[in-house]
Amino acid sequence: KMKTSVAAPPAALSWALCILLLAVDTESFHFALPRTPAASLSGHTILHMGMNRKARRQEQRRQTKNRQEEFYDAVKDADQMKDREVSSPIGTVSGETLERTAFEEEFSGERVSSELGGEGESVVSGASVADAVPNTDQRPDVSEVIVDEDTGILRVVQGENVKDVVTGKAVKLSNSGGEYRLAQMFPDVSPEKREKYRFDWKTATVPQMFEELSNVLEVDGKVLPHPQVSGESVDFVLANRDYLGSRMSRCLGRLKLRTQSQFQKEKSLKLRHLWKKFLTIENHISAPFRQMVLDAEKKIGPNFGNLDLKSYCSGDVNERTACYLVLKGMVAHWEKKVKDAEYVESTPETTSNFLEILLVGDPRRYLPDPPIIYRLNECLSVCLMARNMTQAFVSDEDLYDDLPCEVRFVDKALKIKSGTELRRFVVEEFCPREQVTPERLREGVRRLHQQMHNLQVDPYGDLTNVIGRLVEAMAVGTDDERDPYLKYLASLDNDFESNPGFFQTYTFDHDTLSLVSFLDRPTKDLQEGKVGADDLGEQLGRDLQKISSSLMATREEEDLSAQRKLVDDGPYQVPETRSVGRPHMMGWLELLGDEEITGGEGNKSPTKNDDESIESDKWQV
Repeated sequence: KMKTSVAAPPAALSWALCILLLAVDTESFHFALPRTPAASLSGHTILHMGMNRKARRQEQRRQTKNRQEEFYDAVKDADQMKDREVSSPIGTVSGETLERTAFEEEFSGERVSSELGGEGESVVSGASVADAVPNTDQRPDVSEVIVDEDTGILRVVQGENVKDVVTGKAVKLSNSGGEYRLAQMFPDVSPEKREKYRFDWKTATVPQMFEELSNVLEVDGKVLPHPQVSGESVDFVLANRDYLGSRMSRCLGRLKLRTQSQFQKEKSLKLRHLWKKFLTIENHISAPFRQMVLDAEKKIGPNFGNLDLKSYCSGDVNERTACYLVLKGMVAHWEKKVKDAEYVESTPETTSNFLEILLVGDPRRYLPDPPIIYRLNECLSVCLMARNMTQAFVSDEDLYDDLPCEVRFVDKALKIKSGTELRRFVVEEFCPREQVTPERLREGVRRLHQQMHNLQVDPYGDLTNVIGRLVEAMAVGTDDERDPYLKYLASLDNDFESNPGFFQTYTFDHDTLSLVSFLDRPTKDLQEGKVGADDLGEQLGRDLQKISSSLMATREEEDLSAQRKLVDDGPYQVPETRSVGRPHMMGWLELLGDEEITGGEGNKSPTKNDDESIESDKWQV
């Protein structure tokens, strides 16, 4: 229980409060954190308070074992998983009848089960406790939004196929053969359309790109209603796919906020419509690619650990390309998890590095029943097997040798450490052997990078970032090195004149019992350090248990009657350490009113929105 004379914030927010309390300026609050030796912190710190009792006991036992022995034990257990037998009072019981650990589930190619519900992690896909799991094995054709029977919350049921946002139906792949489906996977336009629409990157500017994109979105002077798109707009985006993509999307969003913070309503609305239409086209173009990757996941996941790759990865060139990307993405993802786990387990936890350790790796590892695996020995085992599978794929000429050259280039380039050596390899070795120009190779890798951006961050974000760094290294010393987006997305100037992507943020008046208000107006006990680490840890553990339980039970309204409200101290004062000179209550977030607050229905103000039909509630469309 928190030792304070003023009531704590609502319990549903207490767990976040415990974390944020340690993120604020400790010189101002002077927490009474005990100076416990680092060696004794591992089992009793705040990070471990969120674990249930069983998990803490298992963690303590693991810490007494040698790390190398743990790794080989895990590999051995994985190999013997299906064959083990255990003695019991009723005779010999097969290992398959025992309750399996998360590591055993994942290593066998299944998703990790968790009391939190939702979709647990697998070796080829991420976890999501927000998704609903069908009552039967039958999934819908495409993803659907349903009302959760237990909580009444809208949740997503993942479908068997990728949904095309334009047609509203499952993606249709070509029946004309693998080469045609490969063209769907990495689409382009005819030389004539390319000549008509493609930017001259030597002189292209962001305003020019905005204007040309806006022009092709119109049909007979009018923009088609969502989610319809014109053929000309699709051709335009395809012709400039490597120059648009995620950078254009971020730039559109940033400039929309810029004009909104300058109270230019008409420009803000125009940029918002342009942004939404561009994202629709981007999702439409990338849908076949995402469908092929999803199909490859269904092949590789259940066969994880099977080094006879040809038995389940063979097929047309588009299918094998997707399988390779899934394998390579799996390696990059698990290598990152190994690096994170090694840091967390090898770094002694102290009061000074608490937040740093907390921010490394997947935060879901602190949940009572994590839907992921995160310990070093387990991540090492999965990573090692993923590497072996990928190497077996690359070593098979029938599977690998006819993949698109930009895909095979990525595999070769990731083994080169120096940027100079990489560019020499491109010009002197790879391009002559593949009979492709360096310019076309750079464009192909950029288009691959953009397609990867449309996949889920977990688990494909790590491979996407690696390919992005390859793109940057290849461009050094060429015309492609020029980046007109840079000053809009990376400038650190805090004014409208010198930073074309700057928008003015501001502070708010927060509710009396809100979390931010609690931090902005610390109580006397909190300032004097009477709230210790044990209090925060116990509260964090209780709240994590409560949050996990609330995902499976009907949500009940919280009784705040027993809590004493904070005393009204007059006008809201934002601490200088948080305001850092920003204005207060500018109000430009409400500028678009009917467009963003009520979804464009009439001119209702935020306070008169009777039907609560806000734009964010229309995410299903």
